[in-house]
Amino acid sequence: MASIIYALNVECEGVVARVVLNEIDVFSEWEGATRVTQSKLNPYIVEQSNRLEVFVTPMTDDAGRALAGPTMLRVTLLKGEHGVAPDDSNRVAYFAWNPAEFPVEPGALTGVWARQFTVPPAQAFGRWAWQDAPATPPREDDARELVALCEIVHAALARRDLDAVMSLTDLRSDELARALDVPLDEVRAEQAAMYARWFASPYWALAPFDAGGLAASPFARGRLVRVTDPYGAPPIQGTDGERRFAFSFTATRVAGSWTIVR
Repeated sequence: MASIIYALNVECEGVVARVVLNEIDVFSEWEGATRVTQSKLNPYIVEQSNRLEVFVTPMTDDAGRALAGPTMLRVTLLKGEHGVAPDDSNRVAYFAWNPAEFPVEPGALTGVWARQFTVPPAQAFGRWAWQDAPATPPREDDARELVALCEIVHAALARRDLDAVMSLTDLRSDELARALDVPLDEVRAEQAAMYARWFASPYWALAPFDAGGLAASPFARGRLVRVTDPYGAPPIQGTDGERRFAFSFTATRVAGSWTIVR
């Protein structure tokens, strides 16, 4: 059977928007920018019942009034074969926000649409590590562990320690390979080659680690936590003198320890 790819197309303008799959943010726009994106959803697809939700509100001024100008949000869920560009013939679900049909209060991010869809086990990608993590909100000790994990990754990258970086992201590589039906050795080789190119630059450098500049966003009832900077950008950033480097990650508890999975 051909490998299956689930993809999310989002077009938006002039709105704050979130698209959530199985209680996990798979798209967000907080500044009202005009965007056209497509992303693979396989790493968040689970066996049997899946739920896609859309939240939106128009951009507002300091007084909370909706800004003048065009607003638009279109969301398409596609399902197709791996290696074949999906198009509308692969459409599973589609939603276009009409403010007249789905009015929302300016400044209040509001759920306007949801779709449940079933993925039979034979067409899914197995069980993910985060599904077996405890569904509890992160506590203070979890925050400390996540900061420590981020600092460990930062240190490994800063000293160009390829083996350490690969070890820290091993579970992520394993689940990504399974989600995209790509041999694990191929995924690891691509990742290693990418980091080796960054590390080869004599100008390789990271921004200093700042524990106070980290933010954590829990998803899936606390099973997953996405670590970012205060503005939602990757928590580790740097350069090789010509290109910008960014390391983003989402972690789950595995055997009681926070581990990078996305």
